[in-house]
Amino acid sequence: MAKIEGFRIRNFRALKDVYLGRLWNQQDSSPLEPLTAVIGKNGTGKSSLFDAFGFLADCLRAGVEEACDMRGRGGFKRICTQNQTGPIEFEIYYKEDGSARPITYELSIDIDQNDRPYVSMERLRQRRKGQKRGRPFSFLYLKDGTGVVWRGAEAGYLFSDIDEVADLKHLIESLRPNTTGMESGDMERIELDDKQKLGLATLGALKQHPRISSFRKFIEGWYLSYFTPDAARSLPLAGPQKHLNIHGDNLGNV
Repeated sequence: MAKIEGFRIRNFRALKDVYLGRLWNQQDSSPLEPLTAVIGKNGTGKSSLFDAFGFLADCLRAGVEEACDMRGRGGFKRICTQNQTGPIEFEIYYKEDGSARPITYELSIDIDQNDRPYVSMERLRQRRKGQKRGRPFSFLYLKDGTGVVWRGAEAGYLFSDIDEVADLKHLIESLRPNTTGMESGDMERIELDDKQKLGLATLGALKQHPRISSFRKFIEGWYLSYFTPDAARSLPLAGPQKHLNIHGDNLGNV
């Protein structure tokens, strides 16, 4: 069963820079448990933490601009951390199952010259078989809608730790096979027509990208309830319910 072992959120509402659990570069940290409770005072970011996951799921389904406006968020500038500049950033560290190699998903959302939010960076990476430490190999890397992707379940590329952006540009221009640092597998150049849509949404629908497809299905399977006490006091629908709905007004039937 797929599970999130750790995540990091930057510049999203009350969350200036927060991480929980294990990340690819925080291997000494303990991974998140299957059930995690978040406890804190009012205004410390509990609601922001859970809405970050809802926001990410909305980005996948509707695109980043619509996601910024959905559920009363009020647009990109309203959901950015106050007095902070720069993009909203997410990092998700997850495992498909207990024996699988963890995958890291990174997403940065910024605004363009017209003050419209767009995907400034999107990345998926995974360590090679037997690799316990060190930087993972990227199998999807998009910068401003342009980048590269590797087909299959094993291929990837280890970008330079000195200047990853320059390395990406060089790779896009060359696309030569058997490049130093590349694993076996096919690589192709990607250029998205709509920078407000996630590459995950497009590439995750293709059979030749099984790792991307699995992660997309994982996010699509998230179910979040924006529970409100007033809704829970309302008269519930007749009959038993499998789980809380998005507002929690069927609490008496669950």
